[in-house]
Amino acid sequence: MTTQQPVDEKRLYLDPDYEPSIDEWNWLFQRIGAAYKYELSRRTVFESELFGMNTYIIMAHLEDYLRMPERMRTIESHMSAQNVVRQGLPIGTKKNFICTVAMPLHYLAGRELFIDLGELDRSSDLDAHLTVLNFWRRATIALRQDNVLANIDAEPKHSARVLDDSTLSQIQGELLPVDDEILLGVRRFGAQLMGYCFLENCDSRMAVCDTGPYPMGDGRFLSLRELTTDGAGDFPWLDGIRDGLPYHNFVIGYALPPSVEMENNIWGTAWFKPTDYLKNVTGARVFVTDNGKLQALNSDELTTVVKALRRAHKELYARFSQMSSRERTICATQMYAWKLKSWARAAGCYDEIDWELSSRVVGMYDRLADDADALALLGNVFVPSHRDGVFGPLE
Repeated sequence: MTTQQPVDEKRLYLDPDYEPSIDEWNWLFQRIGAAYKYELSRRTVFESELFGMNTYIIMAHLEDYLRMPERMRTIESHMSAQNVVRQGLPIGTKKNFICTVAMPLHYLAGRELFIDLGELDRSSDLDAHLTVLNFWRRATIALRQDNVLANIDAEPKHSARVLDDSTLSQIQGELLPVDDEILLGVRRFGAQLMGYCFLENCDSRMAVCDTGPYPMGDGRFLSLRELTTDGAGDFPWLDGIRDGLPYHNFVIGYALPPSVEMENNIWGTAWFKPTDYLKNVTGARVFVTDNGKLQALNSDELTTVVKALRRAHKELYARFSQMSSRERTICATQMYAWKLKSWARAAGCYDEIDWELSSRVVGMYDRLADDADALALLGNVFVPSHRDGVFGPLE
């Protein structure tokens, strides 16, 4: 595999009409794959009380490999990836940064899993690979405001910026100066919402996305955390529960001093130094985006949402607890593999896409259900000892 610098890095990063060469794709994803491997090595065990996470991660990545190219082609037959991104806000929706990043990461990991299982030759399906990578690249160019395709290339390194100046100014202007009462309220709200989002998404981070740092011009920076719940009816396990929430799409803004360091990893999870960074917050506000605009909530509204989240969390936990392990695994596989649902809705082609799990992947459940075996397979693919990154080269 070639690792030489691309001939035209500027066009690779900025020109949605440019067609990268195979060498350029391999150069880019060798580096992204190395960053992905590093982050995955920091959390080598996926554990959950309810869900066989190793099993459903494998099944969902395999499903993405089989179905993502076809779904992207359908979406782009109606609307380009970049125009889907430009429909509405770049934050507080399920067309956000973490969903966009997950497209190539999950698809290419699915490729490696099929290869490791002996069911795919490395030279297969190049056209499908290019469909996924080009969709992702065009969407990322439209989404990011920092002229790169990955956080490892941003300035500062390990940052992600998706806000334009106007939206950033609005958020800064509506932040509340923090006192003990406001900070306690925002922390309690964030913890309750985070817990519910994890449960709704089968103990995954797919509904939690961090971007920033965004310089505020006074030495401080803004960190944004997006938490999106299912208000559109995408997840059947929420039928009868989702309507109890007054809002479904949230953005929490924190103003932090220069004494705090923020590092945003390859898929949009922030790490802070000091780890208890919220003690240093100087301004904060919770926003909702359900009406397509940023709407700031007051303390009474936060209290109402927290009560609704507690009820929904209790009801959903009881529902999941009554399911079999196989049923929960199918839910989780669907959750991971349905990341294009919001994109299809925006493009107006939701009903043209078959969202059922493929029989091939569902039929692999018994083979993959042993958690120890699934973990061994994931480890061999996610943190391979024989190469620097997760992904082997395109051929």
